Amino acid sequence: MLKISRLIRINSPAGIISLLLLAAVLSGIVYGIVSSDYMPWAGKKVQQQGRDAGVAILEIRACDVRDTINCLGQVVFTEKAGISSRVSGRLSKIYVSEGQRVRRGEVIAEIERLQYEITLQQQRSAVEIAHKDLELYEARYNDAMKGVEIKLKTIKKAQYELLDKKTAFENMESVLHNRGELFRAGGISKTEYESIKTKHASILAEYEVARSELEIQQVGYRDIDITSSGYSVPPSESERINILKIINTRIERSEVESARARLKQAESGFLSTQMMLNETYIRSPLTGIVAVKGMEAGEMVREDSVIATVMDISSVYVSINLGEKDVNRIKRGQAISFTVDAFPDKKFTAVIKTVTPLLDSRTRTFEVKGIAANSSAELLPGMFARAVIDTGKIIKGVLVPSYAVMRGDDGRSEVYAVRNGIVMRENVVTGDELSGQVRILEGLGDGDRIVARGLNSVYQGMKIGQ
Repeated sequence: MLKISRLIRINSPAGIISLLLLAAVLSGIVYGIVSSDYMPWAGKKVQQQGRDAGVAILEIRACDVRDTINCLGQVVFTEKAGISSRVSGRLSKIYVSEGQRVRRGEVIAEIERLQYEITLQQQRSAVEIAHKDLELYEARYNDAMKGVEIKLKTIKKAQYELLDKKTAFENMESVLHNRGELFRAGGISKTEYESIKTKHASILAEYEVARSELEIQQVGYRDIDITSSGYSVPPSESERINILKIINTRIERSEVESARARLKQAESGFLSTQMMLNETYIRSPLTGIVAVKGMEAGEMVREDSVIATVMDISSVYVSINLGEKDVNRIKRGQAISFTVDAFPDKKFTAVIKTVTPLLDSRTRTFEVKGIAANSSAELLPGMFARAVIDTGKIIKGVLVPSYAVMRGDDGRSEVYAVRNGIVMRENVVTGDELSGQVRILEGLGDGDRIVARGLNSVYQGMKIGQ
């Protein structure tokens, strides 16, 4: 029974009045504490009698409860990019600061362009020169092809001329033979016979010249020239002509191919420099906020230098760690309700997206990530989150007021249980806590009685009214 120190003198009218007022106030407080309307968990009315007045006893009743998991976690980004440059140079401008919102493709910085612009102009000139060279060598090749066609016609003409000379020679051979017979028979004079011999010699010489001319014209156009170039002599004349064109324009064709290669190389260098020039504009690869500004204007940028770090927080992950006994109670698609210290009165919702299949050997937990919409950008990476996962199941459970549970620094939880009218301090295993109620997993059952109020007024072994 509570004792009141004699701080008020009662031998005076004023003291008596003060004492009566204090008694009325204490009666109202005790009534509020033990009222069954104040304790929704009570199965029976609270006991209050004699020396244990002010102590509320709660008889526990098992009830259907939603199976939930209370856990702690933190807000993490869904996507992050360290923005670096593909080209080296001096950083001439940087347009962003930490905390600033940027959009995908937005220019956040620039690298000095003069060096690349000079190189680009030089390579543009090299491309133009290479174009001119190609045009020149293509013209030479076309002329060579025409030359082959002319050569083939010249050979054809020489063949006809040789045929004519041969026919003339053969005819003259016959005339010379006949005139020789006549001369020996005395039918013609020696002078006439000598004239025929002179003419025969002239026609023979013309025939030999025509044959030599044809041989000269045919150099490079003979069957032996075809086979020595690695080709087989084709059966058709058209195929033979095509091969002869290839053989007799090899040099010009090689020059054209070399000119094309030089042009391609020049164009490749030009395009490469043009791309590098475009890369001097550093753009954000995603929409988000600038988390870290890594460099300032005037600094030298290497290809591995991180100029800024951008995070996409239009949606965020809530990362939590669950033990082996809890991870099998959840699945993808289940809801996570959570709060953060920055907005303690606001509840956020996430949906479980990933459950890491590997157990962390150090913490003996699995990482679970739920994704939450964050269009208002209230949730920031690194925020501490208090989360509740609703498993979707209804189970039988024992709930007690959270203020009836005593928690020690060592992590143990205890309650004052009333056993046969005697107060016993007992260990319990607690589960999830929600809306001021704690689920008792071990230590209490249906029908057990505990001290719900006035914990400071009871002690181990204390007798209490039934």
